[in-house]
Amino acid sequence: MDLSDVEKLIERIMTEKGVEAIPNLIQLLADEDENVRETVLQIIYRFGDAARPILLQKYREHIKMCQQNDVILLYLIDILSDLRETSIKKDLYNLLNKYDDESAQLVIYEAICKLGEGEKILDILAYYLLEDEYREELATQVVMALSYVPTQRTIDVLMKAYRDERFSEDIKKDIVQAISMLTMKDSKLWDYFQKSADSEILAEVKRFTT
Repeated sequence: MDLSDVEKLIERIMTEKGVEAIPNLIQLLADEDENVRETVLQIIYRFGDAARPILLQKYREHIKMCQQNDVILLYLIDILSDLRETSIKKDLYNLLNKYDDESAQLVIYEAICKLGEGEKILDILAYYLLEDEYREELATQVVMALSYVPTQRTIDVLMKAYRDERFSEDIKKDIVQAISMLTMKDSKLWDYFQKSADSEILAEVKRFTT
């Protein structure tokens, strides 16, 4: 299915079914086909805040079911945290035990960051990025989570990761983007970064932001 077909499908579903389509769409988030999952996510995000009540209802249903490694619940956490739904925050720390895979746990850690509590887990994220055995596989997710944690320590962690020769150029681009996101929103962080950064990463961030 090419992009134009996806757009037509999204428009048709939103026009014909409206938010009533969301419960069925949510079930498709467990589909084996990644293209199906991506299309479903596009549709749900297009509904925006109108989808929130149904998403919360389904989220609570999945919380009650309490299944191990619940993929749909993980998607709901990600979407609701994008919508800044703070009511889910109380569940997130306990839900970490429901997922065996570090990549899945990082979706929850990122949600915690998006909901304003990233500083509480900064040591954990720093470990994943700088010391974990699978840090190269996890780096993109960790860097994205860190981009929601506006502290000087975050800048330090990202700069240290940038200097790590084990990371690919793509990961270094992610790091530059994360630092740019953090410093553009906070002039004090930009001042700190300018004073702390070496010439290479400083030039890369300036290039990204201009």
